[in-house]
Amino acid sequence: MTDKALEFILEKRGWIKKRPADLQERLERNDIILSIDEVREVQSKARRQIKEPISDASIAEAIPENMSVRRIWVTPNGGTGVSYEKKKDSETSFEQIEDSIRDLLESIAPVKTKRNAPSLNGRMLSVFSTDKHIGAHTASNSMYENVYNAQEVYNRHDRLIEKINDQAGIFGKFKILAFYDLGDPVDGAGGQTTRGGHGLPQNMDDREQIDTFIKVTIDTIEQLIADDIAEEIWFIATTNDNHAGSFGHGAVRAIQMYLEAKYPDVVKTKVSVQLLDHITFGDHTYIFGHGKDDSDMKSGMPLNLDLKTENFINDYIDRKKIRSPHIHLVKGDLHQSSVNYAKRFRYKNNMSMYGASKWIHTNFGSGDSGVDLEITDLNSEEIHETRITFGRDS
Repeated sequence: MTDKALEFILEKRGWIKKRPADLQERLERNDIILSIDEVREVQSKARRQIKEPISDASIAEAIPENMSVRRIWVTPNGGTGVSYEKKKDSETSFEQIEDSIRDLLESIAPVKTKRNAPSLNGRMLSVFSTDKHIGAHTASNSMYENVYNAQEVYNRHDRLIEKINDQAGIFGKFKILAFYDLGDPVDGAGGQTTRGGHGLPQNMDDREQIDTFIKVTIDTIEQLIADDIAEEIWFIATTNDNHAGSFGHGAVRAIQMYLEAKYPDVVKTKVSVQLLDHITFGDHTYIFGHGKDDSDMKSGMPLNLDLKTENFINDYIDRKKIRSPHIHLVKGDLHQSSVNYAKRFRYKNNMSMYGASKWIHTNFGSGDSGVDLEITDLNSEEIHETRITFGRDS
């Protein structure tokens, strides 16, 4: 019983200073029955242990980069007990980062974009880029090959630009180009997902992931501006996802602030930290999100629409008072493309630019990598769906 009492006190240290009678009563409620003298003895032993800090180099070496020690204690048998928790991102630190970025952006002179003939077709091109997982590595012993590194990330974005230009060649200059990032743009900080718990095979460190994502995104949008694809370009992103989370949020905000500062006459942005958010263009409202959040959802939103998810989205539509004639839910997460139709909205999953990891190969088989696109008439229900694929795993 004294061992259990000692473990209880070391877990809840506030009881070390409590009156022995009060502690005795609390222990009894936990089915630990001790005499008042035994309680005093346990409190004394706990005080001695706390005064002797425990140091164990092997424990420190085993801590993942994005985890921290929550508590260390001596177990009743003389061993060392350790509990961990995921490091909490400091909101203040992000505010400081954003302030620093703003200071740097003040030195950027806005670019007066050369405006050619306006769009005459009243159409919008939506680019649903998602699940880039920059930094992810598909292990060489996986059943299928998916070569993915920094150079491949740039190659796939170059091919995406070509695809977008092809659509402009078919439909003409667009009224709006909406370039989405629907989550998981980078693979994860410290080789972990937002919830921690298992390591991710990666071929870039944290800085390389962030640098690559920021540069390739800005380069892509700047090329689309130069190509005069649309009268107005939107960068729309969610940062509530299960791999990038707040780690990716800082990168997305940097992209947002850069684009707003340099191209104020052509680029508009919307960055959301919510599981779901929405934006309206003409007769169309797009509800967008990753499909799985950074902390609470055990399972993400499904590939094919079910009644539970339909009711969940209908509730969002009602609470947000969305009254557009045409409503679309667009998401990432599942690395697959699919479209379902509910009574009130269209439900669209989108391909992953990265494709499949070894885990996906083992559990689900080979997959495609790519980006879904669609051309929408802003004033009618007309939608033309297309995509670019970067090849099936082989």
